[in-house]
Amino acid sequence: MGVLEIVKEKLPNSQLTDNALQVYIDEVGQSIKTYCNRSDIPSELTFVHANMVVDLIKGDEKKAAPGDNQVVTSIKEGDTQVSYGGMNMTLGETVVEDILHNYKKQLNKFRKMRW
Repeated sequence: MGVLEIVKEKLPNSQLTDNALQVYIDEVGQSIKTYCNRSDIPSELTFVHANMVVDLIKGDEKKAAPGDNQVVTSIKEGDTQVSYGGMNMTLGETVVEDILHNYKKQLNKFRKMRW
């Protein structure tokens, strides 16, 4: 089972086309290759790769619907007032780096030294 099939199974309600999913897969794949200093992605990382893609897609979906990500910024008791604010949005590159950080422990096993 390839990364595309795994991602489709984990995101059954996704409206993304195969081409759009492939862009996410390629973006995460390039990040894995860069972090691990490799020109390939070992087959042992297939599920890690797929999980990272799913995390990236879910993160992008959250950014696309900012109303769902409201955070309480202040509460006033007298006369009851609650203020909401949006979450700080980050650039796509930072999101991929954050996702890489979450998977470093698994990726470090496949990392090569660069001289």
